[in-house]
Amino acid sequence: MNKHLRYFVIYCAIPIVVVLWWWGMFSSAEVNEQDAPAYRYAYLEVEGPYSKLGSKQAEVQALLKLQKVNYTYPITLMMSDPRVTQYKQRVARIGFLLSSNANVAEPLKLDTIPARHVISVSIKAHPLFAYGKTYGALVKYCEQHGMGLQLPTVEIVEHSKLTVQMPLGKE
Repeated sequence: MNKHLRYFVIYCAIPIVVVLWWWGMFSSAEVNEQDAPAYRYAYLEVEGPYSKLGSKQAEVQALLKLQKVNYTYPITLMMSDPRVTQYKQRVARIGFLLSSNANVAEPLKLDTIPARHVISVSIKAHPLFAYGKTYGALVKYCEQHGMGLQLPTVEIVEHSKLTVQMPLGKE
């Protein structure tokens, strides 16, 4: 093997592959049917491009800290299908899970999602890969089972693991 190629592989290609592996690029999403628990959450509603969700999540977190409300994991409810909804008309709820006795003040809103039967898709990966892999697996599952995407989907990030839940039947 050429000396330069060997150095390239050792010092460039291998480290890049290791980082991509660490970030979960080679991970597969797990899909299963399950009963999801009820969730109580504080949120802000976002209209427009889903690229705004990260800044809104930081805003919700800052408001919860300001109001001295204990929260746990981030939650997002995707109300619009980005495949068929123009980006300016997309709607989502972005927030955090709360305990059953926590309360919030305006501008935050409070809601609950009842326990329900869902298709759950999970992956432990960097967000750069996680969202595409989970929704790709969910859409593939829907196609294989002759069903359409049911909204809202619920996204929860817990310890670097993204879980997307799609309701089965009426919520």
